[in-house]
Amino acid sequence: MGSSGQQVSWKLADHPTLPKGKTLALIVLDGWGEYKPDEYNCIHVAQTPTMDSLKQGAPEKWRLIRAHGKAVGLPTEDDMGNSEVGHNALGAGRIFAQGAKLVDIALASGKIYEGEGFKYISECFEKGTLHLIGLLSDGGVHSRLDQLQLLLKGASERGAKRIRVHILTDGRDVLDGSSVGFVETLESDLAKLRENGVDARIASGGGRMYVTMDRYENDWDVVKRGWDAQVRGEAPHKFTNAVEAVKKLRENANDQYLPPFVIVDENEKAVGPIEDGDAVVTFNFRADRMVMLAKALEHQDFDKFDRVKVPKIRYAGMLQYDGELKLPGHYLVSPPEIDRTSGEYLVHNGVRTFACRPPSDDPQVKGGLMKLVSHSIHIL
Repeated sequence: MGSSGQQVSWKLADHPTLPKGKTLALIVLDGWGEYKPDEYNCIHVAQTPTMDSLKQGAPEKWRLIRAHGKAVGLPTEDDMGNSEVGHNALGAGRIFAQGAKLVDIALASGKIYEGEGFKYISECFEKGTLHLIGLLSDGGVHSRLDQLQLLLKGASERGAKRIRVHILTDGRDVLDGSSVGFVETLESDLAKLRENGVDARIASGGGRMYVTMDRYENDWDVVKRGWDAQVRGEAPHKFTNAVEAVKKLRENANDQYLPPFVIVDENEKAVGPIEDGDAVVTFNFRADRMVMLAKALEHQDFDKFDRVKVPKIRYAGMLQYDGELKLPGHYLVSPPEIDRTSGEYLVHNGVRTFACRPPSDDPQVKGGLMKLVSHSIHIL
């Protein structure tokens, strides 16, 4: 049965030209593509004799496919693809809405506020604080500023009386230095919320590569620095204003590597540590750099670093970041159910396959072409 309930026929017709019993290699070159030929196009400028020979040797078999924008389920043609997007799109046979687009649809329709995840965190709004943690950027790879803005507006209209935002500056998916403008925009939005009676402030921050957003358990100290600032309200740098914080810290570091900071009041007390009874949302839609923080927030037996303080909270991700670990247990937007992929058809037709990919991509291999992993095909 397919995801929509219809009966699926797994039978594949024989290929008209490729004989059976032959080995076929499908090689995905991450980051390789064709674009306008100018001096800024490194692939065009480089010597590429192998690819040139493949293209020129059989031009009638050469095809270009889009790996970005609406063709792979992203919101607009300006949205770049990435490895996670590719793993869901390749071999799926049709277009599935990816994380960013799923969130856009849920926000535009208002369904994000009707789901179990939002209802779960909203029970803390009356007495607790809503904390939003994520990448402050419009890069569209891990998060988007406009989605955060809509979530702030929607939550405040639905009862959130006290909101704290824990920002992570980008400089990787967007230009270094753009953090100042993003923080100024966010501060303006929060000021308008305060005018409407909502106690909304930036509580902490730091650069994405130095605070919180590590992946694949490479360096738990990155997550710990974020935990100390976000949960404990402790960091080596204290400021009364987030714009001032970013401008000052950028004197010695770029956006990606800003050290952690907390915002304090006139008494040098942190304005927004996470406390018992609070709600926490990680608003990144891309999974890989949120999984480690999700483990720290959700696992009772967590032992990767001394959390010191473990408040009793209600936590939800923007999406579920790991379907196998069911992490987090609550999320605002449901992920797509990708089925009837090319890998499944190969398995059902007795075609023996061998797939390999970098170990770092293991958490992403859930759908599309690589769905065959779930059918016990050999994987390195």
